[in-house]
Amino acid sequence: MKLFVVAALLALLFVGCGTKTQTADGACVQSDAIVVASDYVSSRVGSVSLDGTANLAWAGVDLGGDPILATSRGRAFFVARDKDLVFEIDSSCGEPRSKIDVHDPKRQGTTNPQDVAIAPDGMMWVPRYNEPSIAVIDAHGGIAKTLDLSMYDPDGNPNASAIEIFEVGGATRAFVALERLDDHDRLKSKLPSWMLRIDLASGATDTLELVGRDPFGTMEVADGLFYLAMPGNFDAADEANAGVERFDPASFTSKLLASERDLGGSVTQVAISRKCGAAIVADPTPNVNRTSVVIFDAPSGQVIAKNVFGPTEGFDLSTLAWRGNLLLLGDVRRASRGFPIHVFDATDACALTLHPDAIFVSQKPVAVRVTH
Repeated sequence: MKLFVVAALLALLFVGCGTKTQTADGACVQSDAIVVASDYVSSRVGSVSLDGTANLAWAGVDLGGDPILATSRGRAFFVARDKDLVFEIDSSCGEPRSKIDVHDPKRQGTTNPQDVAIAPDGMMWVPRYNEPSIAVIDAHGGIAKTLDLSMYDPDGNPNASAIEIFEVGGATRAFVALERLDDHDRLKSKLPSWMLRIDLASGATDTLELVGRDPFGTMEVADGLFYLAMPGNFDAADEANAGVERFDPASFTSKLLASERDLGGSVTQVAISRKCGAAIVADPTPNVNRTSVVIFDAPSGQVIAKNVFGPTEGFDLSTLAWRGNLLLLGDVRRASRGFPIHVFDATDACALTLHPDAIFVSQKPVAVRVTH
């Protein structure tokens, strides 16, 4: 990931009512969310409730300082990118259950795993950002095989960032977002980004040139469609090939739904709930990148409201996700009670009202991921 946002993609997984959190005696009780938070040196995982209580119990395991959370087929995974580790975590209380090493022994330093997708046969597919490959993990936690991606970028590394495995037209396929940045020039976006499609049965591959550039973070999946944050280059806010992109895995087509120019900044994350779309955008000021929230109509991409929250003084708004008509927004700025997760109510017309009370956690919450 780019250096100024390497630490800005930690994760908060919101799992809805009926999940559980761990008490002091080790039992699980009902909660509303699994939380990952970090100070960029160490990380914690636990859970919170909408009443504001938080229990970041799991600090004893070395979870690293650059985690992200992924979900696939009802399972949840904590990816410690700086440690080359994937932890499968209990979706009830966030307890790490197993540890999987995805490091390439031939490489010095981390391969920077970015996401997790589970195939129908239970195999785990992990795209690696610093290493041009996908690691395929078997049921015992070993690397069964690796898929070479070096041919998809002239510099030898297409910077695979996100993956989803879908059944389309009776066939199971993996869809992998390839940023295709210049590894020799500060990871600038100079080439078109691609979506790689892999047929799991035959191994056949093909690619689609995406409209936007630099697919950032994991993909938001809603009603069988993928929504991608396409920031392009963060030092510009008027690029024609940047914004929010909507990809259809069934037709293998894509369109730029809302442009960077209309949204007012480089998009870092997208969240979709029915007709309401939300995005965090960053302004182009180098080493500042003030952030704000934009609301748009999800079917058409038309912008409804800018600066719904923000702009902040820096790259402070890290993630957002919908839970029904509630929008949750992670904020890495410390307040008197800790680091806030802001909560908004949305009307059917996507107008937002900020709740007076936020949820506070002890370390920086920087991503929200809703599961259904």
